[in-house]
Amino acid sequence: MKLSMADLSEKCFPMNVMIGKEDADLTARVKARVLAEIEAESKPEGSKDSVAHIRSRRFVRIALAAALILSFGLVAYAISCIHAVRQQDLRAELHMDQHPTESYVEYEVPDEPAPGTVLLSAISDGEFQIVYVNVSPVTEEEVAGYPEKPTSFYWKIIGSDLHGFADPWFRPGTGPINTPEELLEVVRRDAYDAQTQTLTLCCRIFSEPLAGFLENRGSAGAELELFLAEDYIAVKSFGRVSLAPTEEERRSFDFGGVIYIAGATGEEMELVGLELTPISAVWRLRFAEAEAAFVGNDPELQRVWANEADRISRKTKIVFSDGSGFSPNGALHLSYEDGVVSCYSSWLRAIDIHDVQQITLDDRILWENR
Repeated sequence: MKLSMADLSEKCFPMNVMIGKEDADLTARVKARVLAEIEAESKPEGSKDSVAHIRSRRFVRIALAAALILSFGLVAYAISCIHAVRQQDLRAELHMDQHPTESYVEYEVPDEPAPGTVLLSAISDGEFQIVYVNVSPVTEEEVAGYPEKPTSFYWKIIGSDLHGFADPWFRPGTGPINTPEELLEVVRRDAYDAQTQTLTLCCRIFSEPLAGFLENRGSAGAELELFLAEDYIAVKSFGRVSLAPTEEERRSFDFGGVIYIAGATGEEMELVGLELTPISAVWRLRFAEAEAAFVGNDPELQRVWANEADRISRKTKIVFSDGSGFSPNGALHLSYEDGVVSCYSSWLRAIDIHDVQQITLDDRILWENR
């Protein structure tokens, strides 16, 4: 997807720039003069050479006038537009234009610069409410302290025990990060805008506890507060915003109790089914040692079956109507309930869960659209 700065700046370009009276008067005079000259020169007379000369001269004058106007409004333009630009970045990287989903929402962002927290967008993957925000001001010194100092960023749902890290946003496809220096370089590249001192953060909030908290309060929304901390002690608040959970879009596939031989142990396991959201998958598995591993808290058994669940997740192939295929990431965490192990994985770019035509594991067809 190609992004045009003209499109991105539609609602925040010079009309929203507040400048001083003298500069405003000068800008108005420059604009009036340019428009007058364009009108005067819109009917050229004479040879082709004279026409070309007039057009060239007109282009130079327009460019110079534009440069003058921009010079007056550049800082205010950048601050007011950083939120809209980040929204477009997120939409593009999440593939929302290709695969729109009801579980994704974009919030109205302010045109005028203001310190604090700005909600950009959110998406539900069933397990988490993934919320993207801009916070400011964040100085370059504060960014440089991440994460060695250690400087860190936190979110908290006010009135509850729900809290966690807010990580700087990275573009999907970012390669391995091996050192703090490499991490800081990626933060500066993808998440931080030095001119406006704005940092884009990602908050992952467990959906079920959040829903329970809201139900107990009889409320549709919660207050989300963002902090900067040093040595795990909050030193700056970026203020609070109101957050309502987004819709969850999910599709379930029943495999009818297919028996699969675990590669690591040679034991039989039942593939109960798979649940998909546009950015996540949950495998449902049943095997004889599940209770001993997870209820009995046997670390070695947990490790063996966690590795097997991870392999199953990675070896799964989801095929779409155009013939393309997609394999989920490895297991991020496992949970156990009523004899069934749930294996959760997620990714950063949306898929069309309503276009799934076939699901395979190790080239074995588990489900097919007939």
